[in-house]
Amino acid sequence: MEEKVIFCGNNEKFLKKELIAQSNKSNSGTAFRIPSLIKSGSTLIAAIDKQSCGADWGFIELVIRRSEDGGETWSDIETVAAPPARETRITDECYASAFFIDPCMVSAPNGDVLLLIDFYPECKGIHNRRLLDKKKLAYSMYNGELRPIIYDRDGNFYIIDKNKDIIDSKMNKTDYKVTDAYGSLYKGGKYVGNIFLNGKTGKNKIGAKITFGAPLKAPKRNYIYMFRSGDNGKTWSDPVDVTSDFLIKSDGTFVGIAPGVGLTTKQGKCIIPLYVDRKETVSIYSDNNGESWKRTVTQPYSCNIDEWQMIQAPDGTIIGLGRQKKYGKTPLSISYDDGKNWIKGKKTELYAPKCQKSVISIGDYVFCSHASEKRRENGVITVGKFCKKSGKTDGIIWYTKTPINNGFFAYSCLVQIDDEYIGVLYEAQPSSYICFKKYKISDLI
Repeated sequence: MEEKVIFCGNNEKFLKKELIAQSNKSNSGTAFRIPSLIKSGSTLIAAIDKQSCGADWGFIELVIRRSEDGGETWSDIETVAAPPARETRITDECYASAFFIDPCMVSAPNGDVLLLIDFYPECKGIHNRRLLDKKKLAYSMYNGELRPIIYDRDGNFYIIDKNKDIIDSKMNKTDYKVTDAYGSLYKGGKYVGNIFLNGKTGKNKIGAKITFGAPLKAPKRNYIYMFRSGDNGKTWSDPVDVTSDFLIKSDGTFVGIAPGVGLTTKQGKCIIPLYVDRKETVSIYSDNNGESWKRTVTQPYSCNIDEWQMIQAPDGTIIGLGRQKKYGKTPLSISYDDGKNWIKGKKTELYAPKCQKSVISIGDYVFCSHASEKRRENGVITVGKFCKKSGKTDGIIWYTKTPINNGFFAYSCLVQIDDEYIGVLYEAQPSSYICFKKYKISDLI
């Protein structure tokens, strides 16, 4: 199959003019990054960050496209969620917006698609930690459950109860109310701003809906929001903040999504890969179709580093492939108990630069899409097989590579389309040019 452009930038600041010519109403936006691709029923769902300024901050929406014919044709681009913003400009000097970043989808046993993604209040995320609120708690126990906390300018805290009413530090109900997951704050029925923003309304260069900051504000840190679709991506629920399900103090201000896809195990557990400031990874799981999320208390961190992805061998062993600190072999983690606990495996002979990679398994075969050079260049699909030691799967033996493209190649996401084909969604330019290809499995192995 020839390369298909699924998301295409329309601004010469971020993409060459000759490539911008391929943008149209179906695929266009200022800039795009971070692909996630999954199959639900007979539908492929491609999710992406739609950026206003080509950076990992600023006004970043969550958008999707869908294909019901194996990737041959795709629906027009659809916005799943737009963050609150008080100013939008086509420059990375502007960060006067909350933002979504790094989608990761997983198929629940009940057929729902769960999409988890980082959500940040107005700041620059982990790219300027001085802007984050290291000393402010984000949640507190109230009536037997963890509830979000917001603060006034004097540092006094308030609790958002399950009815979205605001409770002060003396446990009295106030006139304030947060009406939605996007942070709209009302006092006595009057809108008074957004809890995720700071200051006044500014310029709006991309036609977004903009507003202003509220007198009560959420701590600046990252949160994990979850969206749910029960109809193969046609419609999506309002977001739910699931961070408090698994957050622990040692995570600091960042416990973030490792983008790509999660894993649904043979036992029906949904596992999502995350990572933290400490450069360790986190494995969270749900055994009730995403209604709640947990992490193992006895081993809160997995044995890996940075962004990672998981696969499951036929014997139930789960293998996690990480992101190396520099060009070289790929870090590997192993779980023999359905993702509860992890051991550090020997680095596998898969050479790649410091970059996210994608991995899926089909029977005994493993398929990994990644850049193959010392820089983010020349994408390939490397194929291997699970190998065993003392009767247990303990790694992967790699034996063949198939080119995806020549030139720039960064983040990617693989999916099994059917018994005959797999597909890959990938970044073919530093920003704004996200392509799709599919391959016959028999040609790869």
